[in-house]
Amino acid sequence: MTIHCPQCNAQDIIKSGFAKNRQRFNKCKQCNYQFTSFSKERGKPLWMKLEAVLMYMSGMSMNATAKILGVSAQSVLNWVRDFGEANYEKPTPESAVVVELDELWHFIQGEKNKLWVWKAYDRNTGRLIDWELGSRDSRTLGHLLERFSQWQITVYCTDNWKPYQQLLENHPDAFHVISKKETIAIERNNSDNRHWFARFHRRTKVVSKSKHMVDLSMALFAKFRVNGSIELLRNWRLTLLS
Repeated sequence: MTIHCPQCNAQDIIKSGFAKNRQRFNKCKQCNYQFTSFSKERGKPLWMKLEAVLMYMSGMSMNATAKILGVSAQSVLNWVRDFGEANYEKPTPESAVVVELDELWHFIQGEKNKLWVWKAYDRNTGRLIDWELGSRDSRTLGHLLERFSQWQITVYCTDNWKPYQQLLENHPDAFHVISKKETIAIERNNSDNRHWFARFHRRTKVVSKSKHMVDLSMALFAKFRVNGSIELLRNWRLTLLS
């Protein structure tokens, strides 16, 4: 990258001055103007940030990703968080004939604190249409069911967990089926959730510090692993590297 003098735009630049054994200043031979050089862009390149996101969505932990890329784990967390916030979305309410409901457990702030992810899976389209984070009680499930008033749901399929029976009685327009055989699809989705995201692996040492990051991880899982394809991101990374 050619350095130009900010004052006279000349290219005849010489080095002038050191700080902590590093070249920090440039001087224009034509007008003697001394200035700080910004010959290198600050921060990591976009392809590396996208690479970190792809690794995170492919089952690698943030610490492992940071070691491979030679950056800090905090940097990886920042990149994933920024990408997740920019791509956070849930399907627009429409008709969903058969919806399967189930819960996925996780740890938040310590192994003694369980965080439950209540999920709703549309059997006909194969989409993850919504989720809610909280306790394994009727209150958390109620928040999820409130949003389903915009969907035209005909059948709910759940296991025999008591909150389902209590709250779905208030949805007379939808038929409630209680059977493990009717929740196979969402159980498979839970397995994919744990496979593709190290955050949800079945290991007691995997603990999230932030509920917000769990929510963003669910959004990335839904958009790029269930409802869409991660190939778009891979192609984008190849374009940046070419």
